[in-house]
Amino acid sequence: MAGKFDVYIFLNFFLIVIGHELKQVCILSRHNIRTPLTANLEHLSPNIWPAWSQEPGMLTAKGARLEEYMGDYIVKWLQKEKLLSESCPDKDSILIYANTRQRTRQSAKAFVRGAFSSCNVNVHSINSEEMDPLFNPILRNTSDVLKNVIIAEMQQKLNELQLKGSYEDLEGIIDLKNSQACKMNNICSFVDTKDVIYYEIGHEPNIIGPLAYGNSILDSFLMSYYEGMPLEQVAWGKIDSSDKWKSLAEITKANQNVRFNSTILAKEVANPLIDYMKALFENRNAPKFTLLHGHDSNLNSVIAAIGFKHYVLPDQYETTPLGGKLVFQKWHNKELDLYLLKVNYVYQTVEQLRRGTKLSNENPPRWVELEIAGCPKDKQGYCLWDDFMKILKDI
Repeated sequence: MAGKFDVYIFLNFFLIVIGHELKQVCILSRHNIRTPLTANLEHLSPNIWPAWSQEPGMLTAKGARLEEYMGDYIVKWLQKEKLLSESCPDKDSILIYANTRQRTRQSAKAFVRGAFSSCNVNVHSINSEEMDPLFNPILRNTSDVLKNVIIAEMQQKLNELQLKGSYEDLEGIIDLKNSQACKMNNICSFVDTKDVIYYEIGHEPNIIGPLAYGNSILDSFLMSYYEGMPLEQVAWGKIDSSDKWKSLAEITKANQNVRFNSTILAKEVANPLIDYMKALFENRNAPKFTLLHGHDSNLNSVIAAIGFKHYVLPDQYETTPLGGKLVFQKWHNKELDLYLLKVNYVYQTVEQLRRGTKLSNENPPRWVELEIAGCPKDKQGYCLWDDFMKILKDI
């Protein structure tokens, strides 16, 4: 006799559309537009850097507004799928949980304003100025064996980098040869400077060298662009095409890739967050909708640890864009009594961030369907829930 899975595959093969009901959604989100993380970039260029009115790493007013737009859009989708009603949700049906950083707390509050403007919905965040352990992507295991494996993973990724063209473009834009870094510290070429791996228990895995310098510089450029600064103030007007942005953004992608996207490393730093999500999925009384507001390091490490296949986000320069959301959906097919998983990356495009446009059915965020190795999706984008849970339990 054919099992439920065999029947499901049979129906899918003939493209028979069968009704699915959305039962639970858990979103892992990056904060929205913030000020650059590094303020002291003067030594890397003789040019004058843009001035920001807030301290480094703070969510901007525009970032908050864009997150409100995303909250309004997402809740309308949840209501359309009948996971939430149009009335105010009861306190047990939703959970909004943010890391302790201002940019994550304020992003979560902005999402709530957009989604539940007339309701009394609180944002949960621990009362501490330190990083919440749940969101803190640090090295915890003191095993020397694990250390050697992780360093080898990181070094292999460093060895595979092909950033010569990106680095040369960046050196020209910032005029590195006439910078204090060149004159005083002999850092005159990112291409010819070696990266060094920084590994210390209780800290994030990191890189010291051109990859870190380049990432900080690109962070400033990107935030200036998304914030809507005049183009002559963004990289001094020297990034004049989408192709050049894409080339330069390879540096930020490489930084995250080396530091958080290796399999063993990702499992080490993302373990608390994955355990928390697994508990949410296993608990029959868990909230129907959960939003976890963290950072790009959280998204990258969770994606690598779970084993998502390579994906491309159209109309974006980054793999984990500002305000972007990894949307885990638990669906139920009543006819087959079968639970299914679908995962989408929902995000605002480069132009939506730059222009600050309100999201709507006419101007929606992008939805990109993702796939997990070991949980093959069907033609409608679903994979078996039990396969997904087995992957989480094996991490």
